[in-house]
Amino acid sequence: MFALENLKEDMRMKKWMYDCVLETPATAEAMFKNKEALVGKLVDLFLAKDYKKIVMVASGSSYNIANCSKYAIQTYLGVKVDLINSVTYAKYDYQFHENALVICMSQSGKSTNTIEAVIKAKECGNDVVAISMVPNSPITRYCDTVLEYGSYGPGDDVFVCRGVPTSTLYFILFALEAGVKKGVYPKDSYKKRMKEIETIVHEMPRIREKIDGWYDANKEELWSMKRAMTVGIGPSFGPAIEGALKMEETIGIPSNVYETEEFLHGPVYEIKKDNAVFLLDMDDKMHDRVMMIYEGLHQLTDRVYLITRHPGNSDKRVMTIDVDTCSLLLPMLFVMPFQILSSRVCDDCRINAITVYNYRFSQAIKTKAN
Repeated sequence: MFALENLKEDMRMKKWMYDCVLETPATAEAMFKNKEALVGKLVDLFLAKDYKKIVMVASGSSYNIANCSKYAIQTYLGVKVDLINSVTYAKYDYQFHENALVICMSQSGKSTNTIEAVIKAKECGNDVVAISMVPNSPITRYCDTVLEYGSYGPGDDVFVCRGVPTSTLYFILFALEAGVKKGVYPKDSYKKRMKEIETIVHEMPRIREKIDGWYDANKEELWSMKRAMTVGIGPSFGPAIEGALKMEETIGIPSNVYETEEFLHGPVYEIKKDNAVFLLDMDDKMHDRVMMIYEGLHQLTDRVYLITRHPGNSDKRVMTIDVDTCSLLLPMLFVMPFQILSSRVCDDCRINAITVYNYRFSQAIKTKAN
């Protein structure tokens, strides 16, 4: 259905974040069409025992993927989900996970922290699954059960721009398939969610074009950001935390993520006029409160950007993701504005936050296995 579009003339010839955003719909569509085979092994593993909990162990964007999919898994599968950073799990938080399936996540399969977590989970006697994007990655040497997301493709996945939405899709598909087979999620709701996933994948190119227009309307402000704050809660916290990471590691500006209500308990006091605040408005539970915060923030800065599923606001800083689906599926779309603005700010301003000093640091402080 989707063919990879030609890159825009003003994009770099070398593969870059925007290219990976362009690849995402085709990758997601292929994953969806092959969903039973793709997630079947993880479904079988989960259903083989009466697990009371899933522990998702990861770092970086993999941890953000876990945040993007947590509430979908809990809702569709009816099981508690804990999220733990890899080194925190390996050193401190490896206890009290009886009757849990531990899923250790690494996009490249090279994360030394996540490999250490796999080893610790095995030592503790937990059932552990390692999952990555890349076949035959280093993590496969440390875990008996290794799965792949099904999103691997030629060339780099630059800053995991293809991997975040598609890996989130993987876990959503897993939860739906396992939930309906276990009998905890109704078949009619399962069918509705699957139709909605098809809609999301189909709408990705249109939403990308809308985001490009939103970026173009605000690009001069975005070029001059000195500080960024992303704000989300529940299912929107995953895109918010990934958004902060993207702006930090690409544009090179200070960026922090906050839970929506906690944002009001201190962080708002540091906001300056040249700071940018990105508010995520994804579901109905927090909509009224988010809009109250949105209006109030204009007392502190004009640079208040609202990413919302609710139509009706024509302000140029508002990006409306007008796809009518279950809100638990929307992290796949809500992460896109941050991927695109980070890619295009870097292109337009000729920014590369990774310097020779960063390279030297990464060589001295190893985080990836060979």
